[in-house]
Amino acid sequence: MGKIFLWISAVLLVVYTMKTQYLTSTTWQPFKDACMTSEGATDAQCSCLADYVHKHFSDREVQQIMNQTVTDPAMQQKIEGIVRVGSKQCLNP
Repeated sequence: MGKIFLWISAVLLVVYTMKTQYLTSTTWQPFKDACMTSEGATDAQCSCLADYVHKHFSDREVQQIMNQTVTDPAMQQKIEGIVRVGSKQCLNP
């Protein structure tokens, strides 16, 4: 019985480590903070938009968007479209 609890503890430790080290977004909060600087933006709207953008782009891509280092015209159009649709969907979250 003790070995079962030991194995369960080991698995939970691995899951916790994976979640905190590899599955958390490092750009979500900075993106939301940047959104909050917009005139008339609410916390709920910016949280919704941050979730929407992070659903469509990786952390690396979001970092490039925030740094304005995206040079591919097709990617720029994709970004504009997703931000436009996300903004409309998050208008009344």
